Amino acid sequence: MTYSAMYEMWRTVVEEQPFDLLLDLGHGESYPLKTHPWFFGVRIPMTAQDKRGLPPAEEETRLTAVENRIRELVRDRDGIYVGRRTGMGNRDLLIYFDGRPRGIEDRIRSSIGMEILFISRADPEWEGYEQLLPTPRDWRRIEDLKLVNAVMDRGGDAGLVHVLEHRVTTTLQKGAEAIAKLCEKLELSNIEITGTAPELVVTAQQLVQLEDDEALNHVTWHLESKSPKARGEYQGWTTEPVFGELPDLDDPDAIAFSDESALVDAVLAALNKG
Repeated sequence: MTYSAMYEMWRTVVEEQPFDLLLDLGHGESYPLKTHPWFFGVRIPMTAQDKRGLPPAEEETRLTAVENRIRELVRDRDGIYVGRRTGMGNRDLLIYFDGRPRGIEDRIRSSIGMEILFISRADPEWEGYEQLLPTPRDWRRIEDLKLVNAVMDRGGDAGLVHVLEHRVTTTLQKGAEAIAKLCEKLELSNIEITGTAPELVVTAQQLVQLEDDEALNHVTWHLESKSPKARGEYQGWTTEPVFGELPDLDDPDAIAFSDESALVDAVLAALNKG
């Protein structure tokens, strides 16, 4: 199979710690590469991090500049960069060589001018790469991130509350009812069943900040993984980008909400004004 780079990005959580992953899945069908059996890891410490152990925007820019310089040095030695993991105050680069690299640590340190940690070991089965391959839930995170980025490309603000409409199709009336109950358990609102068997559609709305990836993924993963039991298929979510400020939902004098439906209606009204 001809190799073609296919980088995917997503955020995952390991023991309650968030990590941002970037991995070249182009090797997913052909690893391990017998020509490059030596694993070489480079750990770049952050100089600034938020409370989650992830880099703020300015630090992300610095890390990317350091990473790009290291990748240039590695490429000169015929190393294969396969991805990175960012979290807990560090960025770890994953690289494979055709054999134990000699002198590469000193060259990187002298070029970067900062203390950097290294892991160098034989890994003919590419276990380091394999451990970071996306799980089924990670694939859902990848898809959610693509949808979020599409909203951001249209000018939306990920820090503002958006109204997401989730959509599940099913062929059975009982399946549609089961999916609707699942939406209730997920605390979604405006749940509706439309159409007739075998072309039924269940829709439900979620109020969420797009930057709250865990709250978003909690809903999408449960809908995607559990809908097949009800002969259903999760079709994803849609939303309109939010450009301006929404009503202060903590201010009882701003809007009086009698139920979740009223809350959604108020947010939608605010979006329409924008």
